[in-house]
Amino acid sequence: MEIILADENIPLVQEAFSSFGKVNTVNGRNLTNADLTDVTTLLVRSVTKINAKLLANSSVSFVGTATIGFDHIDLDYLTENNIAFACAPGSNATAAAEYVISALLVLAERQNFQLKEKTVGIIGCGNVGSRVLKKLEALGIQCLVHDPLLQNANYVDLETILTADIITLHVPLEKDGDYPTYHLVNNDFLAELNDDVILINTSRGTVIDESALSLTLLARPNITVVLDVWKNEPNINKLLLQQVTLATPHIAGYSLDGKVRGTEMLYAKICEHFQQEKNWQPQLPPPPVTQLSFSNTIDDDVAINIAVMACYDIRKDDAVLRQMSSSFDKLRKNYPLRREFNQLTIQLPPEKSTLAKRMQGLGFKVV
Repeated sequence: MEIILADENIPLVQEAFSSFGKVNTVNGRNLTNADLTDVTTLLVRSVTKINAKLLANSSVSFVGTATIGFDHIDLDYLTENNIAFACAPGSNATAAAEYVISALLVLAERQNFQLKEKTVGIIGCGNVGSRVLKKLEALGIQCLVHDPLLQNANYVDLETILTADIITLHVPLEKDGDYPTYHLVNNDFLAELNDDVILINTSRGTVIDESALSLTLLARPNITVVLDVWKNEPNINKLLLQQVTLATPHIAGYSLDGKVRGTEMLYAKICEHFQQEKNWQPQLPPPPVTQLSFSNTIDDDVAINIAVMACYDIRKDDAVLRQMSSSFDKLRKNYPLRREFNQLTIQLPPEKSTLAKRMQGLGFKVV
């Protein structure tokens, strides 16, 4: 019998993969080589480093990660040892983009500014960044894009991005190559920012030099920082936690829809690998809120704020992390039910056609 070992935080893993063999689950951060006895298929998330140390002399022939990124995977080792690999590109990209929208709406309310009067610089315009761009443009916000691999109509150089009012990071972690992103945000980067800039990172913790950021925030306290990812997860920098404006435990992409989408993508890849017909479909619970109705007198911005917060309010995750910063992994494991914008139906009168277009651009169903 095939033995499948999976991270306990991959949803519906038993239901999806039991037809391939016996499914065991494990804390992915604590996984060791000794846990891989007789395991043929290994399914992980970003907290598990897949390398020679973990896989040496094991019987693993297939590795899958239920995540967008794969900087935690030694792909060269897998190739050299004829181990098949699959990831889940784009699976949680929508949720991560919705996280950015929630953060910006909260900051606009707290700091009393209009988002449409700001310029947003997007660094990295792949699966997540492109969705952030689409949603911000639906709100009528001017966006600049820096992505050397995707030089589209919005593309500008990094120096121009650093002049933006808001900068949001959506890059893979690359230490080498033509476009390294490790410590992309360093002293030089930070020195060029406006004193009242908003900086958001939902990519990888070490894209930012945390020491440089902390010193910058001491000297320039009007800089606003939103961090979802951290250098030494789960043992995050407590001083930096106090300094940033909004902080969350690496959950930007943690909608149930996104996580299950990752499971589905791995399931499809394993079916293909083992030449087995797909026969599993996930069954998800209904969202906490299914429908909102607005009258023709509602202010458009108020309606958008209500709808977004009904789906995801970043302030709740920020408050919990500050109260339980030593329970980083526990917060992720026991993350509450969160559904994406497309699970919420918005009822609007015909007079609200402009609002309807903006809502649809954000991803809501509008009737």
